[in-house]
Amino acid sequence: MREEILDNRLETEEDGGQRSKMWLSNSHPAEVPVTEVENILKTNKELGLTRGQAEERYATFGFNELVAKEEEPVWKKYLEQFKNPLIILLLCSSMVSLFMQQFDDAASIIMAITIVVTVSFIMEYRSEQTLEKLKKLVPPSCVCRRDGREERFEARQLVPGDLVLLTTGDRVPADLRLVTCVDLAVDESSLSGEVEPVLKTCETLPRKENMATSEMVNTAFMGTMVVTGRATGLVVSTGRKPSLGRCFK
Repeated sequence: MREEILDNRLETEEDGGQRSKMWLSNSHPAEVPVTEVENILKTNKELGLTRGQAEERYATFGFNELVAKEEEPVWKKYLEQFKNPLIILLLCSSMVSLFMQQFDDAASIIMAITIVVTVSFIMEYRSEQTLEKLKKLVPPSCVCRRDGREERFEARQLVPGDLVLLTTGDRVPADLRLVTCVDLAVDESSLSGEVEPVLKTCETLPRKENMATSEMVNTAFMGTMVVTGRATGLVVSTGRKPSLGRCFK
């Protein structure tokens, strides 16, 4: 039996050395009926995955979390800016100026190097702070249905095929293809910058080339906030595969 999985595409577990074909696009889950998504993910839109299925998929997908590279000391990050070939060339130029006793030129070059390196370091540091803020958009826990039973557990344990339950005030833990929704409105400002909540539906969308995230109204995206209503949705991507994860990457 084949099991298809999503990595902006669906790959199966090995079955006679064969693998299934990929998703046509990132919006493909939004453009097909829920029953087809259910079949592709080998799950159940009412009962969710079994615990055994979830355990097997951990090995394939890993945990549903945004992981950055290990933190380095600030001084080391600053010194790494000097690895830039242009900076090295300027340093060599300043040494030549010192050797030729052109101290004014050497001082000017060193000052320019200091300014460039400092600005570059500040920009990189701010980028890392932004990554930390993105990580906080992923909720620590969520309500999921496995083996037909609802329970709250860590959002990092979600895998494609899980059935997640959303209600007012919840932050979406992964990209979900909505199965049911009642008066669901989601704040997607963390992704699109739009301040108005987006009304969601579970209806299949017509196929469209290069469908924008804002047009995928039957999908709830990782890191967005449920403003009103309630819904259930099948996890179609986790970790760095969702829209938020791609921004993080």
